[in-house]
Amino acid sequence: MHEEYEVISHNNTNFHLFLVKILYRSPHIHRDYEICLIIDGEISLTIQDFSVSLRKDDIFIINPFESHEIKAINPALILSLQVSPSFFSTYYPQIKYIHFDRTHLCSTDNPSECQNIHNYVMDTAYSYFNREAIYELKCASLVNQLFFYLLNHLPFHEISDKERISSKARGKRMQNITQYIDEHYSEKLLLSDIAKYENMDLYYLSHFFKDCFGMSFQNYVLKIRCERARHLLILSDYSLLDISVSCGFSDPKYFNKGFQQQYGYSPKEYRKNFKKEDFPNQQNHLLSTQEFLSDSSSLITLERYSS
Repeated sequence: MHEEYEVISHNNTNFHLFLVKILYRSPHIHRDYEICLIIDGEISLTIQDFSVSLRKDDIFIINPFESHEIKAINPALILSLQVSPSFFSTYYPQIKYIHFDRTHLCSTDNPSECQNIHNYVMDTAYSYFNREAIYELKCASLVNQLFFYLLNHLPFHEISDKERISSKARGKRMQNITQYIDEHYSEKLLLSDIAKYENMDLYYLSHFFKDCFGMSFQNYVLKIRCERARHLLILSDYSLLDISVSCGFSDPKYFNKGFQQQYGYSPKEYRKNFKKEDFPNQQNHLLSTQEFLSDSSSLITLERYSS
């Protein structure tokens, strides 16, 4: 089942690296810092209600419990390093109060900073994916050097204990809400249903949703329904009416308008264009939210783009 609150497993290292092809990732949060290098392609990154376009060699940083959405016209390749604040707990516990203020770095505007961060993350990735002898120590050393660099070169502020606890509670509530939407998007779904489910005031929930996801409840549900409909358009022979109904659209006209808004094509045009594509491009369209590469594939891919 699709979860919008990302539960990240680090084994015993408290950090995790992965290479991912991503077409769309709906608004979600996690409890870790995330430093991402765009290896190839272009994306639109939305953090809360702020959006920015990023491309190859650019970098973005996500703070713990910070809602973010990623979308691309064609699958983008992203290298991600996720680090739990608990990684530093024994010698720098105040890291859990640090919130980076600059969330993206464009390689054309910040070439020196981007290159240095790029080097730290790439060196960590090569060691991590190779699983060389005592790679854990090398990776831990590089993660420490990276955060030492970030704290000395990027603006940040310290949040209070109250703010940190509030963010954690907000994250849990967002997890509950997105899970409920995932389970009921194909039905008639009202904000009042979630308010009842979460025992929240409707007016407060409306503002909470907008603050956390950077969009209204209606727009979020529309995105989820359209993404599910997109899969059915290319993976099934269901009629447009059947797809509309199964994805929770009350009216085919609303389905058409919403899908056009999300993808720039009507559902009928999208299916027709897909059938005309050659096989590699069809595979790209078949990609759902994200496709994780294996360690061996990640190494080969990174070496190809680094050469």
